[in-house]
Amino acid sequence: VVLQQPPLPAPTMAATDEEEDVFRDGLLRYAGYANEVGESFKPLIPRAGYYASYAVSVAYVLGDAHDKYRRHSESTKEGAKALVWQSFASVLVPGFTINRIVAVTGWLAPPSTKRVAPTAVGLACIPFIVRPIDRAVDYAMATLLDPLIDRAFA
Repeated sequence: VVLQQPPLPAPTMAATDEEEDVFRDGLLRYAGYANEVGESFKPLIPRAGYYASYAVSVAYVLGDAHDKYRRHSESTKEGAKALVWQSFASVLVPGFTINRIVAVTGWLAPPSTKRVAPTAVGLACIPFIVRPIDRAVDYAMATLLDPLIDRAFA
């Protein structure tokens, strides 16, 4: 028996061709990465700065969900899909990933670099984790979460 993986769907949260999506296509998209920067700087900054980075990311997620709700004729279903996608792709999965990278780097770093190495490695990893995480969340949304949300709003 050969198990075939279903084809990877197009990104669930793609912008429409008619209008620009400032949450996905503009500079505002970088606000979604604030928590990864906060996770990277966690060994060097006060706790309040770390929490503030998550506040920025969560505000971005809520703003995008509200934008999708409005764009789709006040569709609660589309707003919910955006909220779930952004929560996983912009906050939960990348935040956890960078947190673990920073922690492991801190454990492995020589004593002379224990304060700065975790931050440097965490920041360096951010560009490399974004696309794979987005693709994985797209796949999870298309195969599991979208059908559940569709059923919940049917």
